[in-house]
Amino acid sequence: MSEPHDDQERSLRDGTITRVVTQKRDAERVSVFIDGQFAFGLALDLALEAGLRKGKTLTVAEQEALLAKEQTHRARAAALDYLTYGAKTAAEVRRKLREKGYADDAVEDAVAHLEGYGYLDDAAYARAFVRDRFGGRGHGPQRLRADLLQRGVDKAVIEEALAELVEAEDLGEAAMHLARPRWNRLAREPDPRKRKKKTMDFLLRRGYAFDVAREVVEALAREEAEGG
Repeated sequence: MSEPHDDQERSLRDGTITRVVTQKRDAERVSVFIDGQFAFGLALDLALEAGLRKGKTLTVAEQEALLAKEQTHRARAAALDYLTYGAKTAAEVRRKLREKGYADDAVEDAVAHLEGYGYLDDAAYARAFVRDRFGGRGHGPQRLRADLLQRGVDKAVIEEALAELVEAEDLGEAAMHLARPRWNRLAREPDPRKRKKKTMDFLLRRGYAFDVAREVVEALAREEAEGG
């Protein structure tokens, strides 16, 4: 007797289990047959937990409850697998699971499950993201804020991470370090105003505030004029 794919459309009905067999493609899953017909696939541990065996009767409501648990089980596994590709925000995990077709209840359960084990922590993610992008790529607060918002991090969490950055780092010094090579490469620009604007635009794209960018550019111009 063939075993249809787990995701096929089901027509559930009350009945008696006639077979519970391990799936050929996945030893961690079983196929459940009711009254001689394939009914649904289920994770092995869920089948054991429910005591599924030949001769056991299942109502439609009981089958639906098992399938809901199955979706929750699979959503948790899919979320955990997604995290193996790198740290994610809760919003990114939600988006990925919804793209895979999981119901909202299963999605929220998976997110809460991962948060409970510390695998998902938006505050820790935001702090690490800010440190990495500021230190490694020279991204300023404006760019960092926009990038974290795009990843679905709550505004309050973002502002807390940025406040820690401002407290720990000299943003003016970091902007100067970033801008100096660009300023020097523009030394052949005949129009001083264009040179300043291009250097400022560079800093603004990197996420530094207008006032910080302006102060840095003016300082570079004074330094050059004084022969520094």
